[in-house]
Amino acid sequence: MSYLTFTSTIIVLCLSVCLPLLETYRTEDTVRRHHHYRCLSTGTNHFRSKLLRPLLIERVSGTKGNVQAREHIIRTLQATDMWTIELDTFSAMTSKKKQVEFTNIVATLNPRATRRIVLACHHDSKELPGFIGATDSAVPCAILLDIAVDLQKQLAQQKLNENYPTLQLIFFDGEEAFGDWSSDDSLYGSKHLATKMRHTNVLGQHHFNQIEAIDVFVLLDLIGDKSLKFSNFVNLNARKYYNQLQEIETQLIHSYDDNEQRQRLFSSESLNDMIEDDQTPFSSFDIPILHLISNPFPPTWHKISDDEIHLDFSTIDHFRNIIKIFLQKNLHLKQHFC
Repeated sequence: MSYLTFTSTIIVLCLSVCLPLLETYRTEDTVRRHHHYRCLSTGTNHFRSKLLRPLLIERVSGTKGNVQAREHIIRTLQATDMWTIELDTFSAMTSKKKQVEFTNIVATLNPRATRRIVLACHHDSKELPGFIGATDSAVPCAILLDIAVDLQKQLAQQKLNENYPTLQLIFFDGEEAFGDWSSDDSLYGSKHLATKMRHTNVLGQHHFNQIEAIDVFVLLDLIGDKSLKFSNFVNLNARKYYNQLQEIETQLIHSYDDNEQRQRLFSSESLNDMIEDDQTPFSSFDIPILHLISNPFPPTWHKISDDEIHLDFSTIDHFRNIIKIFLQKNLHLKQHFC
């Protein structure tokens, strides 16, 4: 037998053994990922009754309802015994010539971490009689709480690992205008906190502020209606994160049963326009920003009908799954299989 023939025979034998093993590994990996995705979609009842429903009240800044919502958020986070919680409380004059006290809630997994992924939303509601703002923004707040509760074990394992980013949750107060929207009458909380973070160093650092520590700033708003659709508001630094969300959604949809097919939330539409929201005060700092806001706005926007009845929990669950996998990838969390 020639050397060439012998070598060819060995290669054929190796391929005949290795290829089936590789295919088996791929199949097993696909099954594992399928079970992982299926595991994420559980817990709708707990999300709805324990996390969301306490927020479905009027939460106008400076009112008892706002305090009640804030206490629910803090109490839920404290129950995990993992977060460093800071309250950014300040007073400001509104367009109605009334001094109002606002309180932002900032929960940081590891306050010494010099890299952070920020998830943010606003917990106040528009000052309209009977308006509870389910999509605007009770659902986004509940999604952040769901992440803290459902990923508790994985986050705890990762908390002190300085090789990877930590997670920071921000609940802004005073996003809504008290009159007509203007640069002076809106975004009270985010404007105050952005300035404060710019002038506050990361714990243990002397020349590195909290803004510089942000890997990506992700703002959630107007989420929960069946018509939910996101556009890629062009922020070149964040393009890779939006693309990642699209890829995650594709994998998720393939993992669902046929009777669970979801419409895609993350469109390929790129827009240069910017919608003024709580990300605006942070946009001047040249950090990656993902503005996950329904575009177009839901039909219930700033209407009394923005309530629990008009929410689509299939859509909400789908989005919850996407965000959790996004965090698992970027925080390098261990996957949990059921």
